[in-house]
Amino acid sequence: MMETIQNQPMMDLEKLKTLGFNLAPQEQSNKWSDQKFVMAGPPKCGKTSFWASAGEKAWFIRCESGFNHVRTFGVDCRDYTDLDREVGKLLTANRAGVFPWESVIFDPGSKVMDYLGDRVITLGKEKFPNSEINEIGDIGKGTGWFWYKNMVKGFLSRLDPLPCAKVIILHVYTEEKNDTPKDKTKSYKREIISLSEKMGGPVREWADHILQVRAGFVGENMFARSLVTRGSKVIEAGSRSKKLLPVVSWGEDDAKNYQAFRSYFD
Repeated sequence: MMETIQNQPMMDLEKLKTLGFNLAPQEQSNKWSDQKFVMAGPPKCGKTSFWASAGEKAWFIRCESGFNHVRTFGVDCRDYTDLDREVGKLLTANRAGVFPWESVIFDPGSKVMDYLGDRVITLGKEKFPNSEINEIGDIGKGTGWFWYKNMVKGFLSRLDPLPCAKVIILHVYTEEKNDTPKDKTKSYKREIISLSEKMGGPVREWADHILQVRAGFVGENMFARSLVTRGSKVIEAGSRSKKLLPVVSWGEDDAKNYQAFRSYFD
């Protein structure tokens, strides 16, 4: 049988340690501060008020107007310059040891992606001043999309040092799917987060939890909600936590919903 590392002679283990190898296992973490969430759902289903239930412990990066209906703590960001500055301030607060928040929420995340895309276009115009550049796709042969993907990855990795849960709020949209294209009777609808499969890749890989709020409506009146944490053929969701239930019922009280959800984590 193959020997494990821990069965190696003590002298060899010490040599490995002197070379800078950390031989301790990386344990699973259920700490709230280690979690990265994407929460998606239809408009006006309570995503913002859910996270705002944490009160002063939640810091919102508000990327559009429309927050008058809920009390939040945070800052407004309307372009890439605002976003870059505010993330920098969060990192500075952490380095100074004065970071008081349990969660930082980017709402809506679609605007964050727009700001990053605008930055890519700006960089493209600077690098190719003689080119007509209005969209990311106008920058070279795939160069713009390559820059954009790296821009998104860089932004997400920049958040990693923050000692809090990181949250991106998104909408959902319905796509037509057909696993057997020749048989149109077998098509079906799938609800996915409002990022394309191609460019949403970095966000999906980054998230520990993709949560989808399901809401039932009669006209404009919402009558039932649930939080889906495990995906299926017709809904995009998923979680790396084994503690979360596949479906978490939501009542009318967002504060109670939040407290119940928060209790799943240390």
